Amino acid sequence: MHRVLIGKKQILVTEDEPLLVQLERAGINMEYQCREGYCSSCSIKLIRGKVIYPFEPLAWVQSGYMLACCAIVKSDIEIEFL
Repeated sequence: MHRVLIGKKQILVTEDEPLLVQLERAGINMEYQCREGYCSSCSIKLIRGKVIYPFEPLAWVQSGYMLACCAIVKSDIEIEFL
């Protein structure tokens, strides 16, 4: 289990599924489109921590950001929505 800090809110996530699914389950709604890394609608600023992608997303990911739809959290992280 890893902690995800979003502003003053904190949730616990696992490495078993993408971050977007776990954020939704926790009641945190965010913008998304494809859920497969083709667009960049779910781009989130990664302030600190580590995520990986089981497959390289096709969408361009700006440095310091991540795609929540396909990112697997590998450490405690802090994120900020656009």
